[in-house]
Amino acid sequence: MKRLILGLLAALVLIGCSNENSKAEPTNEPKAKKAIVQKDGHDYQYDVVTSATTSTFGTNPDAKLTPEQKEKQMYWSVQPPIGIVKGHYYKNEGLFDGGNKGILELVTNDNGKLIHVEFNEFASENYYEPKYVNASKRLSDYAFFQATNTRTDNTLVTWVNGITFLEDQMLQENRLDGNFETVKGSSNSARNGMMPLAAAMKDWVKKPLGFYYYGIAEPLGNGITARLQVVTKDGKMTQVAYDEIFADTKADIADASLQNFYRQSKYYSLDYERETGDHFVETVDKITHNALKSQDLLHIEKQDSEAYKNYIHLAEKLQTEMK
Repeated sequence: MKRLILGLLAALVLIGCSNENSKAEPTNEPKAKKAIVQKDGHDYQYDVVTSATTSTFGTNPDAKLTPEQKEKQMYWSVQPPIGIVKGHYYKNEGLFDGGNKGILELVTNDNGKLIHVEFNEFASENYYEPKYVNASKRLSDYAFFQATNTRTDNTLVTWVNGITFLEDQMLQENRLDGNFETVKGSSNSARNGMMPLAAAMKDWVKKPLGFYYYGIAEPLGNGITARLQVVTKDGKMTQVAYDEIFADTKADIADASLQNFYRQSKYYSLDYERETGDHFVETVDKITHNALKSQDLLHIEKQDSEAYKNYIHLAEKLQTEMK
């Protein structure tokens, strides 16, 4: 009997050790390597993998950092490319992961080289946090919402980090298919949304499809960057979009009352209009509607607003590029 009890105890110890090991090193979890990226004057240090990682979505582990510590350690950028971008335009979109909408836009030069890659995602109709239903994960405060969750205490990354890391790879390697490295802890949208859309476009970019892109972004000098984008089809404007994006740090925003909107845009922020009373979306929608109707960026109804003045400033420059 004594020998039997000892045998059972030994077996239990082995099982316990096995479980400990499986928790520490899941067999289906890819090993990560360190990647350091220098961009926007900031050094990003990521754990990156070459396949999907186990999702921690929906979990709320015990906090390891205070909100103040996380704010100092976490960083991401939502700034558009400064200056003028022109080239052949391609767009693909689709639903993934329960109804999230992914939109991938590409711009190539005349030699077929990628010169701009931008992915946007809008949360599904049944998103578990009602505030973010149909919201832009890139330009709203969604990334801050992610940052408040304790599951990002380990990764210190958000949706934006994962997507911009992949965009940069596609640009640097000038390819849309095959495997890519993705940021561990922020790879679902990259692998399930952006990469399939990109792979489907690999043959599209081999020849112009008749769409052309004109984009301009310019700092306004007060911690806000104005951005105007136009797409034409055989010379006719089919898309006009205008936005103003707040700086990536509070300190760079001149107006202290607007500093809480850092790393968001006026158009896609979920709180900007409600808190400031600025009818920015209504103003911009009227401007872009008039521009499309008249087929002239400058032939629009004059408005008494800062957004109108900033738009005209960019439109005058971009219209020259479109001639």
